[in-house]
Amino acid sequence: MSRFRKTRGFSLIELMVVLAIMGVVMSLTGGLVFKAFEKNKRHVELQRIKQTFKVYSYKSFYTGANIKIKLRDNQAIITNMVDDSTKIMMFDSLNFVSDTFSISRKLTVVPNQFGIFINEIPVFYPVPSVLKNEK
Repeated sequence: MSRFRKTRGFSLIELMVVLAIMGVVMSLTGGLVFKAFEKNKRHVELQRIKQTFKVYSYKSFYTGANIKIKLRDNQAIITNMVDDSTKIMMFDSLNFVSDTFSISRKLTVVPNQFGIFINEIPVFYPVPSVLKNEK
């Protein structure tokens, strides 16, 4: 018989060193993951407001009713001008430059751009048109 048995696995110190290294790496990349998540969330909500303009342009065209969309803070207030019905959409990561948009039954939206604040700096985007395919 052999006096020394061959051990398998890791020692406690080796395991603790690996866990410490993983902790340091996770703490360094945690901020990057959070930033990427917030940027992705903002992109999804930006697509949602663009789609809202398209949907209500179609709705205005087919119903013959003018529609107003007011963007303020983190919400969009949509008003049908015929029956004064109102819908409020809330956004988690978008903060809008305050503006009111008129959608006519002729598929026109005035004004033709909307703005959001990114790091307290206004960034403007064109209002999507239903007459052409935009990405």
